[in-house]
Amino acid sequence: MKFVLNTIGLYLRFINSVSSKIGGKQAFYVFCSPFSAKVTPKHQAFLDTGSQEDINVDGELIKLYKWGDGDKKILCVHGWRSNTYRWRDYIKSLTAKGYTVYSIDFPAHGNSEGRFWNLLKGEAAIKATIQHIGVVDTIISHSVGCFCTLYFCDQNPSLQPRKVVSLASAGKVSDFINEVKRMLHLNDREINNLLHYFTSYTGKDPEYFDIENFFSNINTKALLIHDEDDPDTDVKYSRRLHELYDDSELVITKGLGHKLRSKDVLQRVVKYVIEN
Repeated sequence: MKFVLNTIGLYLRFINSVSSKIGGKQAFYVFCSPFSAKVTPKHQAFLDTGSQEDINVDGELIKLYKWGDGDKKILCVHGWRSNTYRWRDYIKSLTAKGYTVYSIDFPAHGNSEGRFWNLLKGEAAIKATIQHIGVVDTIISHSVGCFCTLYFCDQNPSLQPRKVVSLASAGKVSDFINEVKRMLHLNDREINNLLHYFTSYTGKDPEYFDIENFFSNINTKALLIHDEDDPDTDVKYSRRLHELYDDSELVITKGLGHKLRSKDVLQRVVKYVIEN
C-alpha cells in the first residue's frame, strides 16, 4: 500500500507541475476513489439471502437489498470502503423483531456501479433510495455514512426519518483532505488545486461541509455512539452532534475502535430502534 500511495503522489505532483487545473481534478478524483475491497464469497452468500434490485442514480446502478416484511422500515448506510455486509448482525436482529431492513451499497462500493464516491453522491443515493422505498422509521449509519445521512436529512426535510443511529460519525470534509495531503505527501499548491476543483464541482467551499452547517432543517431523534479512542473519526464530532440535536442520546465506548463491532453496541442500537 505504501508503494501505491507513493506512486499516486508522484503522479499527482507531475500532473500538477504540467497543469494546475488538470492536477486539481485528478487529485479530487483520487480523493473520491475508495479503492474498495471486493465482496467475498462469504459476504455474497449472506447478501443473497435478501431480495435485491438496482436503483439508477445519475446513470449508475446502486444495489439495494431488503430483508423482512414488517410494517416499520429501517435503512442501513455503510461507510468508506465498506458495503452492506457490515450490517449482517443488525439485519438479523432487527428482522427477528419484525422490522423490514433495507441497505444500499454506495456508488463505487460493494456490488454497486461507479469508480468514485463523495458526499454529494452519497446524499443522492440515500435520497433516491428513500424516494423508491418510502420514508423509513430509522436510518442506521456508520462513519462517513453518518455524515451523508446528516446532510441528506438537512437537504431533504420531508424525507428524513423519525430517528437516526449514528456510529462513529465523521465531522467535516477538511479532515479527509488533510489526510489525503499527509498520505500522498502533497504540498500546499497541489492541495490548493484540489480545493479549487472541489469548489467548482460542489458549488461550495470545503468548509461548508461541516456538521455545524447541517442543522437548518433537522428534526430527527438520534442515538450517537463513538469510541473515545477512535483512530479514524474524532469522538469530538459525536459529542458536538449531541449538543446540536434537540433530542439525542450519546454513548461513549472504550476499546472498540472505529468499527464499533460489539454485541453491547448491537443490543443498544436494537433497543433504541424498538423502544424510542
